[in-house]
Amino acid sequence: MLNDPARMGKEKIGRLLFQFSFPAIVGMVVMATYNIVDTIFVGMLGSEAIAALSIAFPLQMILGAVGIGTGVGAASLISRSLGAGDEEEASRAAGQVIGLALVFGLVTALLGAIFLRPVLSFVGTTPELMPLTEEYMQVITSGSVMFFLIMILNNLLRAVGNPLLSMKIMILSALTNIALDPIFIFLLGMGVQGAAVATVLSKIVSVAIMLYYFFGGKSPIQVTISALRPQGKTILNVYRTGFPAMFMQLSINTSLIIANYILAGYGHVPVAVMGLIFRLQMFAIMPIIGISQGLLPIIGYNFGAGKPTRIREALLKGAGASTLIVTAAGVVLVLYPTFFINLFSSEQELLALGSHALRIMVIMFPLIGTQVVSAVFFQAIGKGLPSLVLSLLREVILFIPFITIFSRLYGLEGIWLARPVSDLLAFLVTITFIIRELKHQGIPLHVSNKRP
Repeated sequence: MLNDPARMGKEKIGRLLFQFSFPAIVGMVVMATYNIVDTIFVGMLGSEAIAALSIAFPLQMILGAVGIGTGVGAASLISRSLGAGDEEEASRAAGQVIGLALVFGLVTALLGAIFLRPVLSFVGTTPELMPLTEEYMQVITSGSVMFFLIMILNNLLRAVGNPLLSMKIMILSALTNIALDPIFIFLLGMGVQGAAVATVLSKIVSVAIMLYYFFGGKSPIQVTISALRPQGKTILNVYRTGFPAMFMQLSINTSLIIANYILAGYGHVPVAVMGLIFRLQMFAIMPIIGISQGLLPIIGYNFGAGKPTRIREALLKGAGASTLIVTAAGVVLVLYPTFFINLFSSEQELLALGSHALRIMVIMFPLIGTQVVSAVFFQAIGKGLPSLVLSLLREVILFIPFITIFSRLYGLEGIWLARPVSDLLAFLVTITFIIRELKHQGIPLHVSNKRP
């Protein structure tokens, strides 16, 4: 039954949302936990090591953004194709994105070998942080194919109706990474570079299991080696909805790179603070990303099957659950900021600045759930442009101008204030977009007493 995509058009939405989102939430939280633990281990090497990781992190996540965007685009196409009964197109989409992952990995490794130091200088890496940042990113770019494959294949698993295996894979990867970190960082004396080696190695077994699932006849859609041969039309269909997801992730990393560039003028401690807060925010937001990943195949399938009331129910329940979770996380971070910053470092300057900044940056947390779910709604129904706009809104269209202007007007304080202001305005625009689209699609805005 778990491998039957047709259940997305039949079972109760609440049950489906739990079945699809809970594994994704667990998987995403575990992955976020590994990022936290990873940083805790690196933090034992000092605040400069944290700052180096903070600069490297958005560059590393750019690789993940390409993988997520490609995977989400393929998942949307697969879900809609299965809903419409077109298994051939679903299989073709899976093969295309696996092939793309191999190409992306090769290109990234070559670019990293040639242009890594100029790129690090371009994003504002200071001379004191260059050696640590460079040795970390050398390993990440060399093993980048694993980042692309694990992100893409996890999305494909959810699209074909197997979120449980996706969760197990993410847990396996994260636990392996956590176990390898102290070995490579401390026991083998590799320091920051050891954290990168542990990250790459942890993904190999997980990727092998997922490849076996799709090529070994275990999946409800059959993928063959010949399916990797480029098909322009299918790739275009993947990126029509995949680009917004990719740009959403890229925009987050772009804003972090720009923030780091501005913060570097205040020293390495503010850079370290921003990196720590970003990780804490991502940890808090991961559950709603998990919910949105669970929603995507449900909404996509029911859109393809022409069932608008089920789409409305899934959207409302997903947005409601996301808002509750992220609000609770925001309250905890506001009440106990020093506790969370102290997990990474006990340096007094970092603790004081980090606690103050964290309280400011999470004020508008309750609004984020609706933003994330709304962008995924547009991805699921195959509407790339509005999803792209909403994806770029919070991190690029609003946050980058605000952080630039506010830093000039209010200094360091303005950098922290730019986040809640951007969140508020992004929420207001998102509500306008989603209401207009629901009316256009004939999806009821009000809850009906009749069962869908």
